[in-house]
Amino acid sequence: MFDILNSWLSGLTGGTKLSRRAWVVIEYTPKDGSETKDISEDISKYFLSLSFTDNLSDTVDDITLTLEDKAQLWLEEWFPEAGAKLGVTIHTYNWTNLAEGERYLPLGEYEIDEIENEGFPSTVQIKAVSVMGSGSLRGVKKNRTWENISIWKCASDICKENSLEVIWDCDENPNLDHVEQANQSDLEFLEKICKDNGKNLKVTIDRIIIFDDDKYEAKTPVFFCLKPGAYGKPGSDDELLLSGITDYKLKSKTRDVYWKCHVRYQRTQDKTVIEGEFAAPDKTEGLILTVNEQVKDKTEADHLAKKKLREKNKEAYTGSLTLMGNFYLVAGLVIEMKGFGKFDGNYIIVKAEHQVGAAYTTSIDIRRCLSGY
Repeated sequence: MFDILNSWLSGLTGGTKLSRRAWVVIEYTPKDGSETKDISEDISKYFLSLSFTDNLSDTVDDITLTLEDKAQLWLEEWFPEAGAKLGVTIHTYNWTNLAEGERYLPLGEYEIDEIENEGFPSTVQIKAVSVMGSGSLRGVKKNRTWENISIWKCASDICKENSLEVIWDCDENPNLDHVEQANQSDLEFLEKICKDNGKNLKVTIDRIIIFDDDKYEAKTPVFFCLKPGAYGKPGSDDELLLSGITDYKLKSKTRDVYWKCHVRYQRTQDKTVIEGEFAAPDKTEGLILTVNEQVKDKTEADHLAKKKLREKNKEAYTGSLTLMGNFYLVAGLVIEMKGFGKFDGNYIIVKAEHQVGAAYTTSIDIRRCLSGY
């Protein structure tokens, strides 16, 4: 009977084991764009781990492939070609239950950016960043001036030049009277004008997303994290429990956290003083942040005060979690922390790292969502 069962199991995608497992499929495309090849089997006996990092904003997504290299294959005849591309997919089998079968997470295509050798034992790390549009977004420095243009229009023009789509997820579209792109790549320039105006920028394979993080933080939590050993129920019936937590770290800081922000600007022409202010809804006293930047009127001053206060206070509560690999934990998702005392509340994922090696784990960096600003 057991021989018959084992024979049947050997024909399944998951092999002869019903227990969970995870693996990666890696495809290699030379720099010249010639035939793409699945190299998963060729590198399997050298494979140590693969790490994929999904960032909420400011930093492109990347992967790191770590390989054993005692024979120096990867330093000589197998040395990867800079500019070649890696296509990566994470696969799992019966990962959450015995009836789940095979699932997969396509991570997209990445351009080899850096090769690092370490010892001892001798290993090679192949680092690659997300392929974006025409490829000139990061690599070409430009000098040009923009006059009387909105952030959306500027981003739209740049995305069109780089064969990318722009996704605008902001309530306001600030207008820029004059801005210079001085020896900067298009990505560096866009990141700067977004940050200067309180916007966030996320780069994916085929699009650039510009968004207000307060909109993302206001979303309903998808998962809730219950401290191991604690008891509790989700805030809503739709929340899913995060299971398999192996490690967590939470941090609260009091330094550089402010009660309110006061903006004061004096016009050069007529010496008129324009002032604006915004106070954190959850505070009644504390430090006051003073900002002296050009504004047109009180409305703009109030808006700037709110933006600067959020920028300063959003790192007041931060943390990290490591748990069993989870496809669904991505940057921008909101989770609810429960059973952690003063650290309880809603948190947004600012970075998610998926690592497949001897095991498949997911690590996330989180920060507490601000309410009211």
